[in-house]
Amino acid sequence: MSTNLFGRRSESTRINSTKAIWGGLLFSSLALSPAQAAWDLRHAAGVEDLLIDYIRTLPEGQTIKPPRLFFFEGRAYSRGCPNVGIDAPAYCPADHTVYLELGLGNQVAERYGDFGALSIIAHEFGHAYMFKRNQHPVGNAGELAADAFAGGFARYAETRGALEPGDLDEARYTFASVGDYEVYHHDHHGTPMERRQAFEDGYLQGFRLPGDSSPPVRAPLEKPAPTPSAPATPSQQPLPPQANPIERSPSSVMPLLLGAVFLLAMVGGVAALVIHARRDEW
Repeated sequence: MSTNLFGRRSESTRINSTKAIWGGLLFSSLALSPAQAAWDLRHAAGVEDLLIDYIRTLPEGQTIKPPRLFFFEGRAYSRGCPNVGIDAPAYCPADHTVYLELGLGNQVAERYGDFGALSIIAHEFGHAYMFKRNQHPVGNAGELAADAFAGGFARYAETRGALEPGDLDEARYTFASVGDYEVYHHDHHGTPMERRQAFEDGYLQGFRLPGDSSPPVRAPLEKPAPTPSAPATPSQQPLPPQANPIERSPSSVMPLLLGAVFLLAMVGGVAALVIHARRDEW
């Protein structure tokens, strides 16, 4: 991921004891082996800035207070969302906080790339936006809507010049890898194909809440201006057509014909006068 717009918020990591609602199935398909690649928190801070800007482009986004972003290792706890603890990426509506476990984020970054891991933040911010709009779908519909939010954000980041080649594929592979087939489980998040498709729909069509009649927010991609064609060099410029010296146009031939006819008429008239004069003499 490009560093053009990242690293501007040093206050992004905030300590806050809270509990998450979002379940532990997210990224459960990843093997939890020790990670070697660190999750770049400077990039995470930049993504937080971009997400705040992106939410402001959405309906009612200007009035929504951005969620807090809290990184932790191992397990986190909160009085706002009582449970045994948070050990996976999650958003807690009670304290309006997004929780991100560093070890898991490191593993995703190592396996799928930095933007794959950073897209987790976008997914959780999608939950925050929908809860604040009081339009958060229940069940896996809400999870797929958050995936679509992440896709819409990816397009927004791309228009801002924050992505590098391959970043979008990193996000696609990440969302496909975390799908599950436990369709009857209460915490089912969507199949791999559904999750990847939801991200793709958000990127291509723009994010829109289920049942929202407003037009989707689809950031236009900047197209490079067409390169003007270089002027032809003297050797490349076409030569003007050359007139054939043998051929003459009708406009140039007509005066010649008229002159010849007039000359013949004069000669004929003089000859007639001479003949008539000789007859008189005879």
